[in-house]
Amino acid sequence: MTSTLTTSQSSSLSDLFTKTEQLIYLRFAFAAVGLIITLSFAFFNIAAFEFLPIASTIAFIIFYTAMAFGLIVLRRRSERNYLRRMNLFLIVLDVISLTTLVHFTGGLESDLYVLYLLPILLSSYTTGRRGTYVAATFVSLSYVASVILENADTIPYLMSSQSGTLSSAYVSKLWAKIFGRSILLVTVSFIWARFCGYMSGLARRGENKLREQLEYNRGMVYEIQAKAKREKLINTVNSALRNTNEFDKILETAADELARALSIFRCAIVCKLDSVGETYICEANAEREDEDGPAKLKYFDATICNFLLKHKANYETSTDGSVQKTFLFSEPAENPFFANIKEAMEESGLASIVVQPMVYGDKSKGVIILAETDPRRQWADSELELVKSVAGQVAVAIQQVTLIDELSKKNKDLMQKNINLDLKNSELRTMQSQLIHQEKMASLGRLVAGIAHELNNPINFVHGNLPYLKEYVTDLRKLIDSVESTENGNKGELSKLKEEIKYDFLITDLDNILADLNEGADRIRHIVRNLKSFSRLDEAELKDASIVDGIESTLKILSQYYGRDKIKVVKKFGEVPTVLCYPGQLNQLWMNLLSNAAQALDSTDEPSVTIETRGGSEQVVVTISDNGPGIPPEIQSKIFDPFYTTKPVGQGTGLGLSICHSIVERHGGQILLDSSPGEGTSFTVKIPVHRKPEDLEKFKNNQSIYEGA
Repeated sequence: MTSTLTTSQSSSLSDLFTKTEQLIYLRFAFAAVGLIITLSFAFFNIAAFEFLPIASTIAFIIFYTAMAFGLIVLRRRSERNYLRRMNLFLIVLDVISLTTLVHFTGGLESDLYVLYLLPILLSSYTTGRRGTYVAATFVSLSYVASVILENADTIPYLMSSQSGTLSSAYVSKLWAKIFGRSILLVTVSFIWARFCGYMSGLARRGENKLREQLEYNRGMVYEIQAKAKREKLINTVNSALRNTNEFDKILETAADELARALSIFRCAIVCKLDSVGETYICEANAEREDEDGPAKLKYFDATICNFLLKHKANYETSTDGSVQKTFLFSEPAENPFFANIKEAMEESGLASIVVQPMVYGDKSKGVIILAETDPRRQWADSELELVKSVAGQVAVAIQQVTLIDELSKKNKDLMQKNINLDLKNSELRTMQSQLIHQEKMASLGRLVAGIAHELNNPINFVHGNLPYLKEYVTDLRKLIDSVESTENGNKGELSKLKEEIKYDFLITDLDNILADLNEGADRIRHIVRNLKSFSRLDEAELKDASIVDGIESTLKILSQYYGRDKIKVVKKFGEVPTVLCYPGQLNQLWMNLLSNAAQALDSTDEPSVTIETRGGSEQVVVTISDNGPGIPPEIQSKIFDPFYTTKPVGQGTGLGLSICHSIVERHGGQILLDSSPGEGTSFTVKIPVHRKPEDLEKFKNNQSIYEGA
């Protein structure tokens, strides 16, 4: 603060000196111009003024101005009061000189009286508002006194009782003019003084603001320089710390760099070794007898280091709530805080100690100790901030080394656990393959049940008509044999035989039997074609397939659930484009969704399933909805998880919907669930129409639930 005031005073004195010097130059210029004008009048014989008095006055102005300039040059380091007094004296001389000029240029009739405003202006430049009023007063008195003295010989005529004479009238008019001119000059002088004082105040306030801004800028420059120095050291320490993960190297580097930056010898970092609980002391520029061994203490006593580590390793909160993060002790030997180690402190001869805790989070990592034996050493705030910054960096580095050691130990444990996990994963993959195989077998069982159900009726047609066919064929043989043994012309016996075997009915019924057999064979062939369409074993590669055809084929396979007197199926098939897909996988998807819907409708009075398809140029959307009991909200988030099932034990593997999710994901689509208890369940499947074949191949080649089964 004292330094700031001194700088401000010095700056103000320099400004006053500069202004004084400028006013001297202005007087020189004024005198030079006046002298040139006077010489011009004399050269051209203009007898308006007396040459000698005016020239003498101008010479006087040049003289005292030169004297002032000489004093300024001789005493450049003048005091402020001296400069102010000299400026006031010069203004007095200026007023006297102007009064002389006015007197010799006509006195009351002179027009040079306006020059009286110049000293008032000059006074505002150096003496402020008060000086302008003083100058205005002196100017007014000088002018009034000069015109009164010039016309003093007319005062008796003014006081004479002969007011009607010509001389009395002239004198009255003269003094009226004197009075008016004096009032005018005095009024203008003080108005001008007021204006100049106001402008001087504005200029001074602007000057003060500018000076304050300059002082602020100087402070900012100093702060920025200190910050740059601090950042440079921190970067140096950081760079050095990044190059090593060794605990002792980190402390040595930080201590050496900090001591070098602060130009001190006594700098130490003290911390606890977690592994053994011992105190580790690292001095700056320490000397080691053994490269791997600890260095001998050169500047610090171990007693002092241990004491400070024990009592000053953490921040302290004062009674007012402020947190003290740095501790500075002057004359520590006399400080009551060090009473327990006073003897060691006296022997050390330390004049001041700085203790900086190294804290990471809320845990202390040790302390940084700085000490000085010279009592003249003053610790600047920027130096303490620098120590605080380095302490933070060292705390982070120590924490990093600690974490690296812990990670190394954890890695060893994890490596062993990974070996065990690999074994477990191998077992789980085997179990997964078995479960997937079981799911496929379950699906195959449902498929076989459907096939058996569908093939049963046409087979019954064939099997039921075979005895009749055999009987009819036997009778036909008899007829043929009889015809062969009957003599020509004996038709009565043949007619009798036709009646016995109901020949006409036999022929008609034989046609019906053949038609039934043909129909049964056609139905079997149709069923086989549907099975082939469903499984698509001959179409394992990518191809454009119809979603609607796949759903129709699946419904026929699941005819044990869907059909007459069974679950009602409402089809809302819109016009949808073919999609590039693996048809067999999509049929597996429809199979699982429709089977789950059918099984969910076992206890529903009027079961129905609605299948809706809609599509556009980008994707095909299929919604399969049932009017079953719905799925509880608490298990909806788990419904696609592998091995999760709501069916009784032994009736489901929990992989059906997980497989559906994988199939849809493999095709780049989405499967969404919408269900409310008592309101049924809807599954919405969105399949992209256009998908790059390489993307589908990539999904196909990835390890999936279809591999290894």
